[in-house]
Amino acid sequence: MGFNRVILKLRHDGPWRGGRRVLYTHLNRIHNRRRRLRWQDPDTASSLNAPITGFSPEPAMRLWPGAAERSWLAAAPKRWPELHQKAARQARDAAEGRFDLLGSGPVSVLGQDGRIRWHDDFKAEASFPSDCLYLDAPIWLEEEGSDIKVPWELSRFQHVFAFIWTDPDRYGGVFIQQWRDWREANPVARGVNWACTMDVAFRAISFTAALAAWGEQFDADTLTSFGALLAAHGHFIRDNLEWMGDARTNHYFTDIAGLAVLGAVLRPYPPAHAWLRFAARELRREINQQFALDGFNKECSTTYHRLVVELATIGYNACRVAGEELGETSRNRIVEAYRAIDVLSDASRNAPLIGDNDSARVFALSHREDAELAYLLPIGAALFGAEDLARGTAPPELALLCGTDVITSYAPAVEPEGPDYGRALKDAGLFVLGDRRNRMVIRCGPLSYTPVGGHRHLDQLSITLTVGRQPILVDPGQYCYTSNPASRDYYRSTAAHNTVEVDGETQSRVFTGNRMMYSVIDEARPRCEYYSSGERGGKFIGLHHGYRRLRGGSDHQRTVEYDAASRCWTVFDRLNLKGQHQCVWRFHLHPEVSVESGDGIWLLSKGDARLTLRWVSPSHPQGILEPGTYALAYGVEVETQVLVFRMTSHGPVEAQIELHTQCKDDT
Repeated sequence: MGFNRVILKLRHDGPWRGGRRVLYTHLNRIHNRRRRLRWQDPDTASSLNAPITGFSPEPAMRLWPGAAERSWLAAAPKRWPELHQKAARQARDAAEGRFDLLGSGPVSVLGQDGRIRWHDDFKAEASFPSDCLYLDAPIWLEEEGSDIKVPWELSRFQHVFAFIWTDPDRYGGVFIQQWRDWREANPVARGVNWACTMDVAFRAISFTAALAAWGEQFDADTLTSFGALLAAHGHFIRDNLEWMGDARTNHYFTDIAGLAVLGAVLRPYPPAHAWLRFAARELRREINQQFALDGFNKECSTTYHRLVVELATIGYNACRVAGEELGETSRNRIVEAYRAIDVLSDASRNAPLIGDNDSARVFALSHREDAELAYLLPIGAALFGAEDLARGTAPPELALLCGTDVITSYAPAVEPEGPDYGRALKDAGLFVLGDRRNRMVIRCGPLSYTPVGGHRHLDQLSITLTVGRQPILVDPGQYCYTSNPASRDYYRSTAAHNTVEVDGETQSRVFTGNRMMYSVIDEARPRCEYYSSGERGGKFIGLHHGYRRLRGGSDHQRTVEYDAASRCWTVFDRLNLKGQHQCVWRFHLHPEVSVESGDGIWLLSKGDARLTLRWVSPSHPQGILEPGTYALAYGVEVETQVLVFRMTSHGPVEAQIELHTQCKDDT
């Protein structure tokens, strides 16, 4: 398997890219040896405790005006009742040591001594090391189901945002108590909570928001200690950047966004000036690396797109506040990233869960569904002056980032008359047929990009379908990563998507290294051959080469025609196979969809939405319902149903399927 992987990688990547990967791996080992010498030296940690001359909360207050100015908070329960209720409950729980993280449900994380168990995966009752050098912290444990993301998530301190906007007077003291306890339990560069630079950056961003909210109330000793710990976070991030030439992903982007925030907040501190300049330079480059020309994040995941948009926003804003403008090129690409959210969002302001998902956010004022992305659009309108993004009501996150005046003056843009027909993100390979209420999203695009990628699924030519604002056919999402490799592999597989699977094989081969690492050879090489969308309907033609590698295999071509008058999508699949093959069509249903069948027609219902699915040709294979799963969020898995059609072919296959909507209200 190892030899085959090497040969395939060389064939796919070429010797130059393969050589660069070997070089980057070697350089990273050299850097880790240097890091080990520095951070295991007791003098390093002690030197970071020196007070910062001139440190004050004022720069943080300019970065987080909604945390510093509380006039908007009195009206918040009425303006955002549901979000505020969720946040108030989260704040009460967190103050008492109860947390709902990554599907745990509200769970007390207090130990017998009454202190928070910062190093534990409390879902699996497993403990990660607290006193080893961060480079030696294990990424997984032998305990069944243990997940390092649980202590990392807890130590991001993102519950501070619920404290800030629900009752800051009440929770300021609670935060300081928890902050002191965390600092004592997590010495710099020691233990699991320093093992991932990305999470160090998340925590630093949260701490700066707390500084904006309560820094003026800190006593002198607390303010000095707070500044020293922020500076330690900055030094650590700068020395442990997660940069790899071919695979920087969202980790490196988080690192530099965190450095930008720290550089802006710690400006009297000489190293902070260097951090800010470095972060600004890297953000200018990485914004264009992270987002394609159509604006979509190059990791090919809708929820990671949301995360990276939030990171780009806070990084850009930190540089702006500190007087280190990123320029029009960066601004324009971020605006396109916001517009990509608008393209993918349906009338309920939700997008399909395409690609990986770890439910990460940056400024999480309250719980939001992972499919919800469009709440960010008013932020894009206000911060970047893009009036077309002013869709829907102003979210509380806008007040946090821009202050009370912007919330008061915000006005939604005039919605265009008539249906808003589908558009495409052609670089990302996401094509929409239909309007906001009734829409199909088709995936046909790059498995990943160079140098960014890593959260892709084997989902070429897969479809999702929303009818009358209700999701009917869904992408099942992503349930977990290292805690259950078999589950991770399933959600990534072709069988977990609404496309054709041949002989039980995935569209591209996957090589697993360990519970954390895997590689995918992009054998599918998808291509959109035609796309149009307009008032009367639209058409898509795409194909991938993934099944050429099979004996007697071929390309899979999928054509979808949409007729707006009848609200009908017709799917044509063609595979020029030779010999005998087993072909499987799967349609993953939303968990709330009910199913009826008769005369070869399947009626799929959710609320007032109805969808009839009819297998037209060839001769009706018998459709069956099989049990399935749907990941609402990372760590949250529910049962659902999968409508499956199986066919044994003896040569070329051509199939036609009709999907027709029926809604009580189609206005």
